[in-house]
Amino acid sequence: MKTWRPFRFSIAAVLSVIFGYPLLWMVLTSFKSRAELEASAWSLPTRFYLGNFRDVLSMGHFGRYYLNSIVVCGVSVAVASLAAAAAAYAFARLRFRGKEALFLLLLSGMMIPVHVTLIPLHRMMSSLGLLNSPVALIGPYIAFALPVSTFILRAFFESLPRDVEDAAQLDGCSPIGAFWHVALPLAAPALATVIIFNFVYMWNEFAFALTLTSGTTTTLPVGIYEVSRSSFSTHVPGMTAGLTIGVIPGLIVYFIAQKHIVKGMTAGALGG
Repeated sequence: MKTWRPFRFSIAAVLSVIFGYPLLWMVLTSFKSRAELEASAWSLPTRFYLGNFRDVLSMGHFGRYYLNSIVVCGVSVAVASLAAAAAAYAFARLRFRGKEALFLLLLSGMMIPVHVTLIPLHRMMSSLGLLNSPVALIGPYIAFALPVSTFILRAFFESLPRDVEDAAQLDGCSPIGAFWHVALPLAAPALATVIIFNFVYMWNEFAFALTLTSGTTTTLPVGIYEVSRSSFSTHVPGMTAGLTIGVIPGLIVYFIAQKHIVKGMTAGALGG
């Protein structure tokens, strides 16, 4: 197997360049002036020009879009992850009538193309008076995140030994306490996987945000789209500055929890 190691490293290096170069080009371009970009689109910036970031942040409601995305994604990811963890623990540990049928019903939500629900959701949110509010996005985001999150976490909980939880209950811990203080910390790898998966999707989601919100209530992807339709459409460094600002939270969340991703997915697969 050692003879294959250089080959694997070479493939990994090539893929890293292919997928990493566009991101690197975007970041470097965001620090160039328009004149410098027109002179050479592929060279390194001669100096770090911060005017593009000032222009983007001062234009329209870009800061508001950013704050909306943080609030919507933060609340949606937190609620979806905790709700999925509780449901997954119940499906993995508790015995009740119709458990498997209910679990299959929940998983059927994974088979629904989410965008076919746009028109019904728009009509429902409009009738409830929730259009152009964070709730219009938080509700659907949580609903569509629950099936796959529960599926991953249930497999992980089933792979955990029951002895630790039984010992905690013998020491006087309630079933809810055993879940909160024992099982949930042990499920940190799978929970980190679910958090990253949901955050990346929700942070970049465009169709629901475009349909259910508008103006200052919308999120960053739609905000960047609106900026691209304005005078920034020919201002490539300004556009890349906005995109660079937009990817920062996703990168932060990923790098904080990346060590748990492979472990969580592997454990979940083995548990299933």
